[in-house]
Amino acid sequence: MGGAKRNILLYSLCCCYMIPQSVCTGLHSQTVRISSQVGIHLEQQSTCPQISTGDYHFPGFYIMSQFHIAELARRDTIKRLLGPSPHAVAYQLGPAFSFRINSRSAHPLGLPEEFAFVAVLRMTGSTVDRSWSVWQTQDVNGDEQLAVRLNWESKSLEFSFTAQNTGRQTVAFSQPGFLFSHLWHSVFLEIKWGSVALLVDCVTVGSRDMPPRQEITLDGFRLIGKLKGDLVVTVLFELQSMLIHCDVTGARAEACNHLPVMTSVRMKETH
Repeated sequence: MGGAKRNILLYSLCCCYMIPQSVCTGLHSQTVRISSQVGIHLEQQSTCPQISTGDYHFPGFYIMSQFHIAELARRDTIKRLLGPSPHAVAYQLGPAFSFRINSRSAHPLGLPEEFAFVAVLRMTGSTVDRSWSVWQTQDVNGDEQLAVRLNWESKSLEFSFTAQNTGRQTVAFSQPGFLFSHLWHSVFLEIKWGSVALLVDCVTVGSRDMPPRQEITLDGFRLIGKLKGDLVVTVLFELQSMLIHCDVTGARAEACNHLPVMTSVRMKETH
């Protein structure tokens, strides 16, 4: 068989997973990268349902729907508010309700290896001066597996996870101190194989290397808005949007176009 035909055959087999990637490395490193991207795309499609924001459709999860935020507002358990733009709806969350659900109901097939966490939120009252988890996953014993946390003491945003070989790890972004204010902000956290990147208000804060993370278990819980050190208490904050975007490649380009945020106008305090 000619060299060109052999390369084409090996490339096709790699993309279809009919032979191991270790064989493909002899062909070209580009083949491995493309093959890995195909695998990630297939995982995203099989793990994440299709959702939409306006006319934009993508694989992901509406975290607010998982916690029945709109329904709680209809029951007057939480408050429905004006959001960061004139036509945006937001909700005030706080200690009146404990936001904890079973992991399996939130993500029946788990989370993909790569995803983006996206939220539009505003801290109110004393929450500006507290450390709390915006979103968190626990195992059945209550041990933390993943968390997006705002650390008031260090004025940082932290991403905590469990590494495959070294246990629990935390990656901190110390630059976004302006998050700790009474203004609306968008938070975009891009979790990829070997790295995590943060954008706040569509501006890149930075990127950090991280070791491969351990797969999370489905026998556990998902929580939002919990005070650090006291997971019974939900802090007071306002939320316009919170979701998981499973198409990391398209998430960064689309997030600012489809998630309204307005940080230049201080909203009137509602409490």
